[in-house]
Amino acid sequence: MRSDKELEKRLLAEYKIDFKSFAYHCLKIRTKNDGVVPFKLNSVQLDLLDKFYEQMQVKGRVRFIVLKARQMGLSTFIEALLYWWTIYHRGVKSLVLTHKDSATKELFEMTRRYHEHTPQGFKPQAHRDSANELAFSSIDSAFKTATAGSKNVGHGSTIQCLHWSEVSRSNNQADMTAGVMQTVPTGAGSMIFLESTANGLGEYFHQTWQGAMRGENEFTPVFYPWTAMQEYRQSAEGVTFSQEEREYQALYGIDDEQLAWRQAKIRQFEGPPERKLALFREQYPITAEEAFQSSDNSFISADAVVTARKAEYDGVGAIVAAVDPARKGRDSTGFVIRQGRKVLKMVRWKYPDTMTIATRCAAMIEEFKVDALFVDTVGLGAGVYDRLVQLGYGDRVFEAVASARADKADTYANKRAEMYERMNEWLMRGADIPDSDLLQSDLLMLGYEYDSSDRLKLQSKKDFDRSPDLADALAMTFYTLHIMPKGEQPEEYEGLRRAPTYGGSMLNGRF
Repeated sequence: MRSDKELEKRLLAEYKIDFKSFAYHCLKIRTKNDGVVPFKLNSVQLDLLDKFYEQMQVKGRVRFIVLKARQMGLSTFIEALLYWWTIYHRGVKSLVLTHKDSATKELFEMTRRYHEHTPQGFKPQAHRDSANELAFSSIDSAFKTATAGSKNVGHGSTIQCLHWSEVSRSNNQADMTAGVMQTVPTGAGSMIFLESTANGLGEYFHQTWQGAMRGENEFTPVFYPWTAMQEYRQSAEGVTFSQEEREYQALYGIDDEQLAWRQAKIRQFEGPPERKLALFREQYPITAEEAFQSSDNSFISADAVVTARKAEYDGVGAIVAAVDPARKGRDSTGFVIRQGRKVLKMVRWKYPDTMTIATRCAAMIEEFKVDALFVDTVGLGAGVYDRLVQLGYGDRVFEAVASARADKADTYANKRAEMYERMNEWLMRGADIPDSDLLQSDLLMLGYEYDSSDRLKLQSKKDFDRSPDLADALAMTFYTLHIMPKGEQPEEYEGLRRAPTYGGSMLNGRF
């Protein structure tokens, strides 16, 4: 008897600090094929657990925004993690929000199953077990689920641990952020998990993800592509792959077993081949940008951007720069330097005044021997332009006005659409850009349409809470087609000094 008590004591001490062991020996989950089984963490769950431990150790609290492909078991995992934390810590109130009532019910039934299967001696007694709450009065802790559509969820109470599941598909997002999100304290041991698949651009989850990527909020962004699931693979024996599949494989570095799984999954969808492929990209994205671009209405080709992130070109021809000064709020000043098919420099600044921006631009002109710098002179940029002229750069600084008449006014609604089209052609023909998620996100932000005169018109930036600063700056390097390079060029460049700025020269095999 004594040895049993000692064993139970040792196991309890282990379970309190080792979630993986606790999950396997104490928790049960219901599977499609095998019924109720011990909770053995999959590859993605193990990775997020490692990130949880690391952030707790470094910061003493957790703030994650998790973007995922479908069916990875992350809601199951986070639910279990919060249950474990709640029953082993005094005074913890945990809340799980879902996007609809049926999901709320399902997740609470999962939590109740966790509690029922946890052996006596390794859990506190539940003094209240209602339709959506487990309360443990002996440790003054509780675990509750609710539907995010209710505007009064969480009001009037303090919550130490919050898991908001499928944020992007929840109603009343603004009310949730103003209400329940504000009840979570900033102290040690507190947790917030915002977890969701993507649901297009502009809504709260997308905005928060963008802010996390830019380091402008408290959340750490975590993206899990479908390839992160080691379980998403099957035998490739006897499988024939198309050219598109082989190109996809080469681009993302996946193996034949993963490619065979992808092929089989696409085959399960209904509709023509294009529709099946679009559905796979929506539900099983391989990049965060692809996840948010499921509507496929981005003007810039996502495939071209991904290819450009991996490509390598030499910079040849005129060195062209552009600066898009920040106007307000969450925008940053975007600065890009491009030479032919290669982006040489890309930077974002949070400088508050035109003098500082102009000084930094001048330094870049000198360092990179810039032949032409285009400045967005609408608003704040006018002061930057004037200051650069005062500093003696009037021979290479030019105004760029996005709303101006396009060179091909019958084809483009304004200069902005024309610049973006030139940039799109440049990307499609082959380009070398920084391997940056932020730049890719900016490039894929804008949709497009055609006006009553059948001219290309880009989506208004007013539709978003921020500007695609880096994409706008890169697009402005295409404001004019021909720039005379002042610096020395390779011999092969002679006679091509007025080659289009988006090409560089015949050295790239394009002109």
